[in-house]
This record gives sequence, C-alpha cells and structure tokens, in this order.
Amino acid sequence: MRQDSYDVAVLHDRFPGMGGGERFAIEAARVLDAPIYTMYVANDVRIPDDVTVVPIRQGKYTRGLSGRLLEWKNEGMNPLETLSVSFDMTDAADELTEYDVLIESAPLSKSYVPPVEQTVIHYPHSPPRWLYDLYRDRLGEFDYPGIKFALKGYAKCWRALDKESNDYVDRFVANSELVRDRIQRYYDRDAAVIYPPVTGDWRNDGDDGYFVTWSRLAPEKRIGLVIDAFAELDERLLVVGDGEERETLERSARGHDNIELLGYVEDVADIVSRATAVVYAPKDEDFGLVGAEALTAGKPLIGVNEGYTRHQIVEGTTGLGFEPTVESLRETVERFDPSDFDADEIQRFARRYDRTTFAESLLELVNRTHAEAAKKRAAVDTDDSKPIRIQ
Repeated sequence: MRQDSYDVAVLHDRFPGMGGGERFAIEAARVLDAPIYTMYVANDVRIPDDVTVVPIRQGKYTRGLSGRLLEWKNEGMNPLETLSVSFDMTDAADELTEYDVLIESAPLSKSYVPPVEQTVIHYPHSPPRWLYDLYRDRLGEFDYPGIKFALKGYAKCWRALDKESNDYVDRFVANSELVRDRIQRYYDRDAAVIYPPVTGDWRNDGDDGYFVTWSRLAPEKRIGLVIDAFAELDERLLVVGDGEERETLERSARGHDNIELLGYVEDVADIVSRATAVVYAPKDEDFGLVGAEALTAGKPLIGVNEGYTRHQIVEGTTGLGFEPTVESLRETVERFDPSDFDADEIQRFARRYDRTTFAESLLELVNRTHAEAAKKRAAVDTDDSKPIRIQ
C-alpha cells in the first residue's frame, strides 16, 4: 500500500533522549518518507542517517543562558521547559503550513495551530498523565500546602490549554486500547489504535538461567519492587537501565549476590536473547515497549496486572501475571517453569507489534483520514457558497 499524493510531515515536540516517543516519530517518518520537525535535539542524541530532522529552536534550548534554564531535567518535569515548548509549538515553523498532512507525535505537539486546509493526526502516546490519571499521585509528593495550592492552579491552567488544542485535531490515534480509553475519558474523542513498532534484533538465543528487567530507573517503573522480590529468591536478576533511582536501587541490591545492576547497556537485545524470562512491573503502563520487545524475542513475560501490560499476558502462553506487591511477584517467580512456554508461540503473538503491521496500518489511516477531512472541508465550502435569502 502506497501513500496517496500529498505532502506529509511529522511534528514531534522535542528529542531530549531516544525513548519510545522519539523512536515512534522516526519510524513514522520512515514509513511516510517524511521529515521530522521538532523544537530541539539534545546535544548527546544521535539521529539515524536515513531520516531528516529539522530543529525549530535549537539554539534557544541547547545553548547560552536560555539553554541552561531550559535544560531537560527530571524526565520532562522542568515546568519552564515544558511551558516554553508548548508556547513555541503554537506557531512552530512557517514551512509546516505548506504540508497537506501533519502527524503530531507526543502531547505538546498538539499546541501547534494549523491552517484550515491542513489535515492533523495526533498520536499523543497518552494524555499528559500528571494532569489526569496520575494527578493525585504527583500532587501527593508535595507536603507543603502553599506548594500544593500553586500546583493545583498550574495544573488547572494546563488542562484548559491541553483540551483547547483538541479542536485542531482531525483524528486521534492511540498506541494501545488503554490509551484509547484515556482519550475517550479525558478528551471525549474516539481514537484508532496503532501499536508502535518493535525494531531491533530481538531474538531467542537460549536460556542462560537469569531473569532480566530494563527501563528508565524512575519511580513509576517500580524496579524497587522487582529487586525486593528477588532479594528473597535464589534466582539471578539483571537490571538494565539508568535514571534518578539508580543510587537507591543499588543500595537495595547491596548484599544480594543474585542481583546485578548493569546501568545503561547499548545492546539490551543481546542480554534479553539469553534470558529465562523478562520481569516488568510498571504502574499503569501506556503501551509497554519492554513487554512487546520481550515477546518479540520469544521470552515469557512475567508482567504486572496493570495498564497495557496485562493485555500482553495470555496466562500460561505468553507469560504470567502478578499483582503489584513483592509477595505476589515472589510467588509468581517461584511457580514459573520455563518449560511451560513455547518461544515460537510467543513470537506469533508478538507479530501484532512488527514493523510491517505498523506501516500498513499507519498508511491506511493517513490516507483515509486525509480523504475524509478533504471531503468534509469541500462540503463546508459548498454550503458556504449557497446564497442566504433574507425575508
């Protein structure tokens, strides 16, 4: 299936690192043969040679006094940087208005104000969770009443801005059924579901007798829960990743020879390829690329019964589920038997995440949405051209 005759671009809010949102933008650009526009690319981020990325305000965000003030911190929780990106997105770059179709990736890209004739498809990955489903959790991290009051006001203003931007979107696209439901609940809009693609050399090279978990070492990933569970087990656990909780997690693992924190690893797929199983315990994960990558490698997924992760578990076929407690995870690992699982069957389940499926689904949706939007605009133009008779 080929793209119809129209010009298309991808608008991603920013490239502070190379996470799931950034990888989606790159894959969408490859499928659609489109350039990516973004506010900035952090100095240590390497963009693949086969895609074109156009930074709109690179100097402002990476150099001088403004760059130091707007430096990416705490995985996007720098409110000044977030506000600045959102405001800069409203007018973005003049050349963006020349494209017939715009694919918006990540929540802040929705702040862009399009011309009337442009078709806008928004792939938010999720409505901003700190404004909605994680709002109470984030607010509970602050003990001082004055700070809480200010944060409530800040969040209320952000919600108004966030929902105002929905008017600019022709079609929402969710990365999972869970995010589709969030879009319906918080935005009152329907959304198509297109899973982001799994890329890389995910494979099964046997079983070297260890379990593995990997992600950003952030509180919502609950790596501490996994470490605490394995601290009372004889099974070996490898933890891959870096982040704000690394020192805390290293202290928790100290004295337990069966637990190793490897930090950032360039080739995670190689470690996963020789693992017994993958353990994943995030809080209400939007999609869970870790789970999709594990299944693509043919590895059983021992996953938490929350968020989209629970949809990746077919009990006894693709893995085992557990409740978000140390005791539940420990019991699940103890009853796990790798001989109960077939790698080929797991990989057949994971085909829904492959790049071919993603490419076909994205092209079909873009073609259909642009045709429907053009038809709707033509109908409005026809109605407007009818003379109004005054009695």
